[in-house]
Amino acid sequence: MNNLNLNTDANSVAHQQGFLFHETVENLNEGISDTFKNLVHHQNKIAYIVSHRGKFSYRHDHCTAIIVLAAIKDLHWSLQGKFGESFDAPAGTVLIIPACTEYTLQWPIETDYLQIALDNNLLRDLRDISGGLSLSELFPHPSRLPNPKALLIANLLRAELLKNAPVSAGYLQALLAVLIVQLVQNHSFLRTSGAKQENGGLSYQASRRIEAYLRENYMRKLSISKMANILGVSGGHFLTSFRESFGQTPHQFLLALRLSAAEDMLTNTDISLAEIADRAGFSSQSHMTTALKKCRMITPGELRRKRVRVGKKS
Repeated sequence: MNNLNLNTDANSVAHQQGFLFHETVENLNEGISDTFKNLVHHQNKIAYIVSHRGKFSYRHDHCTAIIVLAAIKDLHWSLQGKFGESFDAPAGTVLIIPACTEYTLQWPIETDYLQIALDNNLLRDLRDISGGLSLSELFPHPSRLPNPKALLIANLLRAELLKNAPVSAGYLQALLAVLIVQLVQNHSFLRTSGAKQENGGLSYQASRRIEAYLRENYMRKLSISKMANILGVSGGHFLTSFRESFGQTPHQFLLALRLSAAEDMLTNTDISLAEIADRAGFSSQSHMTTALKKCRMITPGELRRKRVRVGKKS
């Protein structure tokens, strides 16, 4: 069910106010079936959205934060029609899009997320954290990074928006204040410039560097010390920081990459199971089979039979 409570008067000053949606009620209702399966918002500033599968383009006159509420494999985004990348987004992945940035999101599946129009008023009482910088100074470039604590806050915001009772504006504002602290400390220019971080996670650049390294080398045997050496930190510090930043251990992250690679080869090639296990980085065929059954609730044989059935239908 589509839950909309926009009003025409509010939309007439949408640009000045930095609202999420500039459409009139009539236009938004007409387009919602094409873009959103469901939309619930508060004062046109924060919205819980269920998006259809597909490719959608956006542009906002304000800084925007999107928090993915459930894990997504192969989410693709592109920015200003130039830079583009596909990545696996764990639950709690935060996308930051600066004001007036054209961007495209390609959702591989029906997806629910929280979208927030960030306002400089949120920084009013946070000078000790923000350094007195504005949103445009704190978030000059688009970024993406998992944040388990932001996910906890996002789920509380979602629950408040969806409850069968009047929304508490004060409670939402308090949650947003906590969220903006997380965003400033862990996703802003202050983090990328090397300032000390509250949660002890990896910097933005370090996160992207180790993620790229793991995606390129997941099929190899990688020790914690080897991964830590890539960033020039100790093994213990790397373990703690990686988990804070990605919401999972390096082993779990690697396992997810290997499982995805194995599923792709099982579904799209005729390579033997033993060779697939080797190419995907598993120690043996039985290791791959056990991991698929435990983590994906499917066996290599079932994946192969699914491929055969699809081929016959086509």
